Amino acid sequence: MGQQLNCHIVQDLLPNYIEGLTSEDTNEAIQQHLASCSDCRQVLDSMMTETEGFQAAPQKQINFLKKIKRRQWVIAGISVCIAVIILLTALYFFGMRNFAIASKDIAISEVYQMKDGSIHYRMTANVNGYLSNVGGLTDTNREVHKINERRRFFSKQDKKPEILPEYWSSLDSPDPTQEKTIIYYEGKDENDRLIIWEKGMDIPKATAEQEADYKRMNPKPAS
Repeated sequence: MGQQLNCHIVQDLLPNYIEGLTSEDTNEAIQQHLASCSDCRQVLDSMMTETEGFQAAPQKQINFLKKIKRRQWVIAGISVCIAVIILLTALYFFGMRNFAIASKDIAISEVYQMKDGSIHYRMTANVNGYLSNVGGLTDTNREVHKINERRRFFSKQDKKPEILPEYWSSLDSPDPTQEKTIIYYEGKDENDRLIIWEKGMDIPKATAEQEADYKRMNPKPAS
């Protein structure tokens, strides 16, 4: 600017000057005026102080809001964890689940051997009503039976004996190089076992009536 600025014009320009919105020529004219005018310098200092206070206040508010937001996320996370724990606990205690039946609750009866070498036996499970997953797991030289009762954790029913269907287990092994040497029931774990038959065990031979039942229940496919 070719001419000097008076106080009124400088003070009107100061807000834009502080924000860096004025041109280089205007900045130079303002600075020349400020160098010789103590009143305008005081106005500038006052504006600068107010601006700094205004800038600091929002930053404090932002930091405060960030803290609140972080706290809300923490509370939300804890609430979700508590809800999941409550749900899992409810499912564990009140949902239907499979419970392995211990060997002490199993009775084995009618163990005898057929002419073809198959082993016959029956199992009776002392359970409180719900029975599931009754079956055998056969691998190489062993046959393993497991029984689970499907019920809730807390069951009001009294235990009662459930007689399972009779079994005829062939001693043929899935591996032709091995022979089946043991049949047992496994309860809670591998340390909870009840031997049904093992090689060398002295068991009765099937009667003629039992052999007839065997042929009727297990008919040979026509060749």
